[in-house]
Amino acid sequence: MTDREPPGECCFDEWAAHNAKRARSKETVAPITTALLAALDATGLEGRTLLDVGCGTGDLALAALAHGASRAHGCDLGTGSIEHARELATERGLADRSDFEVADGSVATLPRADVVVLNRVICCYPDARALLDNTLAVADRIYAVSAPADRGLPGLVNRTLIAVSNAWYALRRSKFRGFRVFVHDLESVDARIRAAGFAPLTTERRRFVWRFAVYARP
Repeated sequence: MTDREPPGECCFDEWAAHNAKRARSKETVAPITTALLAALDATGLEGRTLLDVGCGTGDLALAALAHGASRAHGCDLGTGSIEHARELATERGLADRSDFEVADGSVATLPRADVVVLNRVICCYPDARALLDNTLAVADRIYAVSAPADRGLPGLVNRTLIAVSNAWYALRRSKFRGFRVFVHDLESVDARIRAAGFAPLTTERRRFVWRFAVYARP
């Protein structure tokens, strides 16, 4: 994890429109999100509050409400993502139990929550330490994170694919405005979460290249 600026809004709005369309035909858009939701559900979402940092179009946060969470708050850097999340909440009849805001989870003042989730977001930050610290500070019971695998063959595949992607983003600088994706040392991420008082409950890999972990306070 290196010391660089967090990502800007960039091309997130275009991706959000694509994901929002898919979210209208299924509960959660990405397979890793579906697997993470199942793991969170197994810990007991009933009656708990949830904070989804880097929420995108809000499909995970809204699905958590459908699985028994009492209230959900989501934040994301993309204004388009938040607009779609609010629309989706209204369409699913969950607007009264959810709220979404444009914010950078690494520096924003975040609400405390029983469950805090960072799903496919630390890979958008060149340095994930501030994001981890800021979100760990408001997590009361459960903390979950998903990211590209960094070890073994999956790690090699991720680094290769991400290098190609970053080269493409650099070629189209006017559109992507310096946006890049990163593979972080997940052992360092794990150590930081444990140091905040959380112990791992579940660690799994999905679709070969994604890894997620769910932690709880003992």
